[in-house]
Amino acid sequence: MSSRASRLAPAPHAVAGHAPRPATAKRAPRHTRGTRPAAARLALAALDGLFLAAMATCLWGALARPALAYVDPSVMTYTIQALAGVAVALSAVLGVVWRRARRWLLRAMHVDENAGKAVEPTVHALDAAETSADARAASLASADDAARDLMRPRKPFAPTLRWRTRLVLAFVCALVLFLCVFFVAPLEVVIPGCSSLSFSLANVWLPLVVLALLAATAIALAASATRGRAFDVVLAVIAAICVCTLLQEVMLNRNLPTADGSLIDWSVYGKYMLVSTVVWLVVIAAFVAFALIRPLWSRVAAVAACLVICLAQGVGLGALAGRYAEALSRPTVTEEGLTSVSSKSNVIVFVLDMFDTKDMDDVMAAYPDAADELGGFTWYHNSVGSMIPTRYGIPFIVTGHDFDPSSSTFDTQQLESWFSDRNLLDVANDQGYSVGVYSDSVTYGLNALEGKTKNVHGVEPFFADFFACAKALGGCGLYRDLPYPLKPIFWFTTDQLNDAVVPTDARTPENTPYVLDDAELHREFSQPVIKADDTAEAGAYRIIHCQGSHWPYIMDQNGNTVQVDQSDHASLVNQARGSLSIVEEYIRQLKDLGVYDQSTIVVTADHGVWPWNHARLNKTTSPILLVKPAGADASTPLQISEVPTGHVDLPATLEWAMGAWSGSAADATGSSTAMADGKPVFDVTDGERPRLFYWNDHDGKIDWHLVEYEVDGEANEFSSWHETGRVWDVDMEGYNQK
Repeated sequence: MSSRASRLAPAPHAVAGHAPRPATAKRAPRHTRGTRPAAARLALAALDGLFLAAMATCLWGALARPALAYVDPSVMTYTIQALAGVAVALSAVLGVVWRRARRWLLRAMHVDENAGKAVEPTVHALDAAETSADARAASLASADDAARDLMRPRKPFAPTLRWRTRLVLAFVCALVLFLCVFFVAPLEVVIPGCSSLSFSLANVWLPLVVLALLAATAIALAASATRGRAFDVVLAVIAAICVCTLLQEVMLNRNLPTADGSLIDWSVYGKYMLVSTVVWLVVIAAFVAFALIRPLWSRVAAVAACLVICLAQGVGLGALAGRYAEALSRPTVTEEGLTSVSSKSNVIVFVLDMFDTKDMDDVMAAYPDAADELGGFTWYHNSVGSMIPTRYGIPFIVTGHDFDPSSSTFDTQQLESWFSDRNLLDVANDQGYSVGVYSDSVTYGLNALEGKTKNVHGVEPFFADFFACAKALGGCGLYRDLPYPLKPIFWFTTDQLNDAVVPTDARTPENTPYVLDDAELHREFSQPVIKADDTAEAGAYRIIHCQGSHWPYIMDQNGNTVQVDQSDHASLVNQARGSLSIVEEYIRQLKDLGVYDQSTIVVTADHGVWPWNHARLNKTTSPILLVKPAGADASTPLQISEVPTGHVDLPATLEWAMGAWSGSAADATGSSTAMADGKPVFDVTDGERPRLFYWNDHDGKIDWHLVEYEVDGEANEFSSWHETGRVWDVDMEGYNQK
């Protein structure tokens, strides 16, 4: 009787008088009977397919291609014999490797090739003369029971894996999970965000790999301690989380808040939190149910799903790195020259990020002593900025170039040209000044700045501190890949990443990247670190970008790091006062060195307040502008002027301070960078003077348009602000629709 018949029908009753029939095989143990596990069949089929593909590759390589040349027959004979020998040897090697790999796979999965076959029991005759009726009845009943037992449906059987096998399976799934969360996710933030970060892929890849390996090892060891169904469930959960992180990244991270430090009202994300939670629970429940119903299949599915995700994430990360390859190789803004000035002449520009004129009003009301060190300064209260946000405002201050309204669009090429074309830095170099630019928002011009400044250049390679990198970038990966309800726990800011990753050890200034850390800068300037350096012919020209009153609020009025209520306006005022104290410390040291009188100092902001995610302005935005010219009487208290000025006059003011201004833009030394209607702030008088401002229509992730406003009157009165009706598309690298 065939094996198929024995599986589909009860075993035949033994018939008396027939000769004994030999058994085809020893009866299989109960737990190995039934069909061979489908997962094992799938694995074996895959292995056999790989073997056939390898053989086909060898045969394909043996196909001849026509060659137009004469070959001696004797040489050809020996060549054919050699090729045949190589082919035979390769076939033998492939055959041995295939057989051994097949046996290893069968052992690893505890699969018996003879399992899954119902083996006929031993057949023997019942002699009616020698066997009693009761014995015959008992034998027949036993045969019936055995046949019916073969027909009963059985629960899927998954043999218990050895600890080593469990460890390998768990490690593969856990490693893929943590590579996605702790390696791929952070790097997909670091690589495209290189324009705002003071470190690159080269500084963090090794700590992130180590973090992923350690986390995967810990989880694999814990998972392998379980056995049987418990292990299958744990393995399924790991794979399910891996799948969920991918779904979260590509489908569920809608309207994910950006890492700019702004206060986030997480209550408005309730819908996204609910959808994200439901999807995660459904996927995990499906994987667990599958593990309980089909344990062997679930093991194969778990590992396969993780490997496919790993491949997809790796390809995506590679494509991203290729796209930003040039950006990743850019030079670095270092601290070289940050604490050096000249005894001859100094032009120092402090840019306190987002410090609005109205914020200065509040600071002066709360802290009247904030102006004590500002002797000789004039506060230009009626100030209009140039552009918003920082990525456009800082390039304007550094270069003196503004958006060209005759352009059809505002794109990356135009912004980069501000740095590469002749600008304020060239004027400073021509006048004999040593130039230092300290900001994390000049990435679009780093290649040009390398030839125009003393502090922008390559640095010695370094790896970030493991624990700081794990905390900052590991949290960054969790923020991106975890479900929405857990994101507030791991929310981060760009400045926090820079502060955590960039080393603050005893590295020399020329090898220390500059980061925006006002509390650290305050501590540094609290010590006598400013020194006179007269190596430059004319003096020192410095632009120092600080966090200012920009969110998040992490500093008190004394410049110390604190944790405060982000929604409290007093936190903003205190941080603004703390950032002013950095300027005060710097001024004190200039006075101690005896170079304050020959220094022109400008304290401004890249822009004023920024109403987040508004298509149009709904209130004024006025960056502070305080100026002390060289030679001003330091004993004169802070003066306030209401003349209509602002960033429109900043390039001309700086050229004047460097001795490159001779009365008008047309008469300036060389090719002036000042705007046509710009002039030194000291020459601005009262009267009507419309000023232009370019507002960035930004939805939180994409820069859509530049909207032109005209300010005619008091800049701090919104009634003075009017749209001109002119709008330009923005196509900026990292902030476009592509």
